[in-house]
Amino acid sequence: MTQAPPPTDAHNDAPVTSEQIPPRTNWFTAARRVVPLGLSQSVIAVVLGVVVCFVIMLFVAENPLEAFGSFVFGTFRNPYSIGSMIAIATVLVLTALAAAVGFRAGAFNIGAEGQLVLGGLAAAVVAGNAGVQGIGAQILALVAATVTGALWIAVPAVLRVKFRTNEILTTLMFNYIAADLALFLVTDFFRDPDSGAVETPPLDESVWLARILPPPSPANVGVFLVVVIAVLAWIFFDRTRTGMRMEAAGLQPAFAEYLGVKSGRYLFVSLAVSGGLAGLAGGVAVLGITHSYISGFSPQYGFLGITVALIGRLRPLGILVAAALYASLMTGATAMQASSNVPFSLVFVLQGVLILLITSQRLGRSGS
Repeated sequence: MTQAPPPTDAHNDAPVTSEQIPPRTNWFTAARRVVPLGLSQSVIAVVLGVVVCFVIMLFVAENPLEAFGSFVFGTFRNPYSIGSMIAIATVLVLTALAAAVGFRAGAFNIGAEGQLVLGGLAAAVVAGNAGVQGIGAQILALVAATVTGALWIAVPAVLRVKFRTNEILTTLMFNYIAADLALFLVTDFFRDPDSGAVETPPLDESVWLARILPPPSPANVGVFLVVVIAVLAWIFFDRTRTGMRMEAAGLQPAFAEYLGVKSGRYLFVSLAVSGGLAGLAGGVAVLGITHSYISGFSPQYGFLGITVALIGRLRPLGILVAAALYASLMTGATAMQASSNVPFSLVFVLQGVLILLITSQRLGRSGS
C-alpha cells in the first residue's frame, strides 16, 4: 500500500480564502476561555456587585438606605447629574473600546490610563497653541491626542511582537512613566502661571466640545462621536474579513499563521488602535469636561474602561450600555458622598467585585 505524500508548506504563501477561515463560533469558543461571553453573567455580576456595595454600606453608613438610594438613583435627581453621567460615559466608552480592541485581538492593554493622560495633555497643548479656533482646533487637538496614545503604546507593542515580552507588565509600567512625564512637562513647560495647581492654561471656549445640555452640565457632543466609533468597531469586527482575521490571529495565532495570516502584524495594529482610542478618550475629557489639562483629572478612566469592556462582553454595542450603567453609578457615588459618610472610593470596590465575578468561569455558565 502506498502512503500519501506528506503535506507541504505551499499553503503558507497562498491567500486565505473564505473556505479556509473557520466558523466564527470556533473563535468565540476559544474566547470564552479568557472572558465568558454570556449576557446573563454580566447582569448577575452587576447585581451581585451592587449587593456587595449595599452590605458594605450597612456597616459604614449612618443611614444605609439613604446612601444606597443616592448611589443607585442619585444620577437622575437633577439635570446636572444626568449631564455628568453622559460626559463620564463618553470617556468610558472610549477606554472600554480600547480595552476591547486589544482583548479581542489577543492583547491586554493595561496602559490605557497612561495613554489617556498623555493624550489629554497633547489635546490641551495643541488646542491652546494651534493658531486656529473652533472646530479646526478641536479636530487638531483630538488627532494629536489619538496619535499620542498610539505612539505611547508603540514600545510595548514592539516588545510584544518582536520579543514576546508580556504586554501586561510593560503597558502597566508605562502608566507610571506617563504620569511622571506629564507632571514634568506641565510643571516645566506648560503650566498656567496664574494657577497654584499643576494644570495648563484654561482653553478658550471656542475649542470646547459643544454642550448638548444647558450649562453647567458637562454633557457634550463627544457622546455622538463615541457612538459612531462604537458602531464602526462593531462593523469592523463582526462584518469585515480584516476584523475577523484580527480576532482569529489573537485567539488562535498558531492556526492563523498556518493559514498565512500574519498574527504579529495584526497584534501590533490592534495595540496601536487600542492606544489611540485611549489617547482620544483623554482628548475628549479635556475638551469636553475639564477644559484644561489638570494633573489627576482622570478618576482612573483607563482602568475603569477594562471593567466596562468586560461588563459589555467586549462587544461595542454592549459597551455603550455598560458605560452608561457604570457612569450612572459613578455619578451616584458622588451624590452618595455628598449626602452620607460613605466615600466615593466605593466605586473602586465595585470595580474589583465586578472584575472578579465577570472573569469567573463558573458564574453564569448557562449564559455562555
